[in-house]
Amino acid sequence: MPSDITVHWDWIGQHFRVKILCSLAGVATQILVNDIATGSNILMDVGDGILRDLISLPRTHYDNIDTILISHGHFDHVGSIFSLLAFFRMLNRKKRLNIIASPNVIELQGLVRTFQESYEDSTPFEYEIIEIDSEQIVQDIIIKSFPVKHRGSLIGGDELPKIPAIGFSISKKEETIVYTGDTGYFELLKSHITCADLAIIEGTHEGEPSSYHLSVSQAKELGRLAKNHLIIHRIPEIHD
Repeated sequence: MPSDITVHWDWIGQHFRVKILCSLAGVATQILVNDIATGSNILMDVGDGILRDLISLPRTHYDNIDTILISHGHFDHVGSIFSLLAFFRMLNRKKRLNIIASPNVIELQGLVRTFQESYEDSTPFEYEIIEIDSEQIVQDIIIKSFPVKHRGSLIGGDELPKIPAIGFSISKKEETIVYTGDTGYFELLKSHITCADLAIIEGTHEGEPSSYHLSVSQAKELGRLAKNHLIIHRIPEIHD
């Protein structure tokens, strides 16, 4: 099993460390936030390949995932939650797992329900979907959510309906990490990002932005409002 020195953190603060495990639009986004003092981990979104990403880390990092945050129900952000729960079951996990999301994320609810129906009598750990209204406290970490501007698909344009989609801020003492999730630009987004110690911002398009995704230039402009920033959710090359 690889040692901790093999983990190349994308950002290290006073209380948190952040590793972007993967973030490709239409493929997967998963981000690990490590509490340096306690070793507890928060996993933000659970897209494809989550198990391959996690086993590249020392086992303590995935054993200590205590909280999962789901920004919205698109498959590249929630599609592997069944696999992750089954993996934890195989490892005979004992610790409780909290899954925090916006209300009415039907994809998440369906996948978790299917897992529960499949393994109801043989899962050694407790788990629960917690529908966050605005704030949730986990140990000494304050998790806040805020609504973002996202739609039902990459295909079809602006006529598609909005979906339950949120961003998150994670704070411990005076240190705050903000994750936008998938979103188009809206003016209030600035207030969530301003003065954050780290802003993790989606920047999907190289050119013109859309109403449901930020462009790279928009993400960079927003990133300047934070003390540090990372731009994620780039479009992968898809070869013929």
